[in-house]
Amino acid sequence: MVLFLSEIDVRAAITMPEAISVVETAFGELGRGKATLLPRVSQTLPGTSGMFRILASTVPAQHMFGLKTLTGFPGKRLENEVYFVILLFEMGSGALRAVVSANYLTGLRTGAASGVAAKFLAHEDADSLGILGAGVQAWYQAEALCAVRKVRTAKVFSRDAAKAEAFVERLRRELGLKAEFVHSAEKAVRGSLLVVTAMTSSSPIVQGAWLENGAHVSAIGANTRSKQELDAACFQRARVFADSREQVLEESGDLRAAVESGEVTQRVVCAELGELVSGLMPGRSGAEEITIFKSVGIALQDVAVAAALFETAQRSGLGIELEPHAAGFHIRH
Repeated sequence: MVLFLSEIDVRAAITMPEAISVVETAFGELGRGKATLLPRVSQTLPGTSGMFRILASTVPAQHMFGLKTLTGFPGKRLENEVYFVILLFEMGSGALRAVVSANYLTGLRTGAASGVAAKFLAHEDADSLGILGAGVQAWYQAEALCAVRKVRTAKVFSRDAAKAEAFVERLRRELGLKAEFVHSAEKAVRGSLLVVTAMTSSSPIVQGAWLENGAHVSAIGANTRSKQELDAACFQRARVFADSREQVLEESGDLRAAVESGEVTQRVVCAELGELVSGLMPGRSGAEEITIFKSVGIALQDVAVAAALFETAQRSGLGIELEPHAAGFHIRH
């Protein structure tokens, strides 16, 4: 049987702390060479501004491998439509085991990776959070950081003041933070030991001079060549860790710009998260050190979380069983 998991099923099956644990284990497997990433495939859709991407990974410890497809049409993402889908296959037989609607899962796993990075890199007593952005991804970042550190305060900057105010209210209501909207990126960054950058920008919005000594930055927004969040000084002042060294150097616009200008070299990325989790590379080396987690998102996170969801769904009776048939799939009643 093939199990279909809807957005409602996914939300019911896993929490952020659980996702963080799954993603941490998966990165440890990757660091030890026991999980693999396949080359990503990206294609601009002819005659449109849309993009189609395929990511794939094997996670033998969970006896699964799989791929995620995603589409992006700038400014055209509609509610109640699916843009992210995961196909999950069984390692032993190669058989398709699940089809997972992955809009929510994508945000969850992105936040979870930042949570893992902060667990290893942020100050133990980091309790002040500066957030640039007030969208979906910014929320998952805040949720994940609150799961690994005792965050008390948050400052939020967004170009959309109304959206930021609503985001601040949600931080107060759901995460219990003392949160406020600030009117500049600089105000959000200064004084914060945890910084999240989750904005859509074609030019840097954070200057390295603003970063506090000892700060940890979760930089997730510049996930294509056309996007930038951090200026070169941020990379010059910090030790940089990546979900995938190859992919951030290839795809992250701000890091690429800093390397191409000669202001830093590719060696500025000192380690991958898998190397950090598995103990192959050291984390924070001192109280004053600034660390950056540069993330573009990798299939390992998607497949690992989807595999965990599949196990939970089987135990809990979630999802819809699809029965293979010569003419396609039938819903099993």
